[in-house]
Amino acid sequence: MPDMKYDDSASAQLLPIAMPAPAVPSLGEWHGRGLCVGEDPDVFFPSHGDPGAQARQICAACAVLDDCLGYAIGADELGIWGGLDQDERRNLRRRRRCKRAAVGCKTRRSEGAA
Repeated sequence: MPDMKYDDSASAQLLPIAMPAPAVPSLGEWHGRGLCVGEDPDVFFPSHGDPGAQARQICAACAVLDDCLGYAIGADELGIWGGLDQDERRNLRRRRRCKRAAVGCKTRRSEGAA
C-alpha cells in the first residue's frame, strides 16, 4: 500500500447544505380585514407581565379572529394573535392534538371490538 501524505495547506472545499425551511402559512386576504390594522403593534406584543388586555379586546370584536388564530398556531407567532398569546396557543394546539389522539384511539378500539 503506497504511503499517502496529506497536504495540510490544501484548502478543504465545503459543500453547501440546503435545509428545507419550515412551512409557514401565508397571511392571506383576511389579514387586511383585521381590526388590528392601523393599531400600534406594541399593543399586540406586550412586555413581560402585561396580559395584553387591550389587544385581547380588539381581537374579541374582530371578524377574522378564527383565521388569525389558525394562522398564528401554524406559524408559531410571537405576540397576541387571535386573542391568545404564544403560550396559550401552544396549549390549545396540544389540547387539540390530545383530543384527536383520544378520538382516534376510541375509534380503533370500537372497530376492533366489532
